Amino acid sequence: MRITSLGRPFYHYPKSSISANNAFVSAPKSLSGADIFCFKGSEKLGDKIGIIPSTSQTSLEKNIQTNLGVKPIPTEVKKFKNGETYVNIQGNVRGKDIYLMPASSPNVNDNLMETYLKADAAKRGGAKKVIAILPGFDYARQEKRTQKGEPIAARLNMDLLKTSGVDEIITTDLHTPAIEGFAPNSLCVTHLDSLDSIKEYIESKHLSDLTVVSPDIGGTKRADKLAKALGCEKAVIYKQRAVHNEAIAEDLIGDVKDKNCIIYDDMIDTAGTIAAAADLLKKNGALDIYVCAAHGLLNGDAMRRLEQAPVKEVVVTNSVPPKVNAIGKIKQVDISPQFAEAIREISA
Repeated sequence: MRITSLGRPFYHYPKSSISANNAFVSAPKSLSGADIFCFKGSEKLGDKIGIIPSTSQTSLEKNIQTNLGVKPIPTEVKKFKNGETYVNIQGNVRGKDIYLMPASSPNVNDNLMETYLKADAAKRGGAKKVIAILPGFDYARQEKRTQKGEPIAARLNMDLLKTSGVDEIITTDLHTPAIEGFAPNSLCVTHLDSLDSIKEYIESKHLSDLTVVSPDIGGTKRADKLAKALGCEKAVIYKQRAVHNEAIAEDLIGDVKDKNCIIYDDMIDTAGTIAAAADLLKKNGALDIYVCAAHGLLNGDAMRRLEQAPVKEVVVTNSVPPKVNAIGKIKQVDISPQFAEAIREISA
């Protein structure tokens, strides 16, 4: 007696139902009356993938795991006395697609080193593929040389991710989409967009007379997409930046008088640009001002500036963990469903 496993259900068709060229019918295995045969069930997602957790789980990470129904692989991360990072993946990764959750230390460089080491460890452990989840792509603002003597740090980060063993990156709302071009053909970039999540939140406020405002010339296309999604007008602020993290809003292109304004940017770091933009909008007769951004970094004096700025709400995604000193104006929207869906498409 033989036990035969079939990859898909076997149907016996009468000869009259088979096309002349057999385009849609494959020859079945030869089975005798004494044979027992069964069908292979579809492999569960949890059998195909592994999740390497961060050292301190964020709401984004927890929600992704809940959405997928996959438990993380135990992983040890610690520091040596001299500051070196140590990583030990304490579970089986062989033959699986391994997803690296974003490291969540306050130090960007420590996070990157942890990601590189996890990727290297997973590849050396026999992982089929390593996918780094990087909601905020570090060094994205250094994507070009603005003066002699500077590096192109975004390109260097992409190269180091590839060298460490990363096969694919899932990120959202890159500072500029052109950063995707830094990745070689062998390093796939899945670039998600939080626009729909932010749009849904704004629509839930039932605001009238809306205008979407780009806080600088470089964000005009981004603001245009949200304005089209909301079916409203847009405006642009022209700014000057004398030094890093200091911006001066000089002029406004567009009409905001008696309008509810949505300042839309990819990230809020120290909030200098946002505060200056909000002041300029108020001087030009704007009503309520909302701020929306994919990444709420909120470093330095950001909380103080936003608290003092004429801003009603600051809407960010959970791509970055909330600060412990977050003010009441800060609202987070969840983008974990988009990441979970991307994971399913990659590994299902």
